[in-house]
Amino acid sequence: MGGNVGSGSSGSRRSHEDSVGSSARPMGREAAKKKGKMKSKGETLEKVEKEWVQFKELKEQEIEQLKELTLVKQQKNKLLQEKTQAKKMKMYLKLRDEEHVDDRKKELLEKLERELFEN
Repeated sequence: MGGNVGSGSSGSRRSHEDSVGSSARPMGREAAKKKGKMKSKGETLEKVEKEWVQFKELKEQEIEQLKELTLVKQQKNKLLQEKTQAKKMKMYLKLRDEEHVDDRKKELLEKLERELFEN
């Protein structure tokens, strides 16, 4: 015969009638399970935090690009307004210097005068 005949032990803690049911784990396994869960949660949290940082950086870059685009559009609009103003001034000077001005040209001249000089 082999093993511990005298003790009646076959080596398994769960084979005894006085041991706790099969749902209970030995303390070592319970601690290992908790440690594994904590490690898993930590890795997941790290991954989520890393993705969040990347997302924030991407959004900050997008905001900067939108600011730059807005600035360029504003500059473009300003140049367009200046160009339009210059065309109106040129037309005003041309109409003002004409000797024979009909009603339509006279009305246009008055309108240009209001737009150019009343602002």
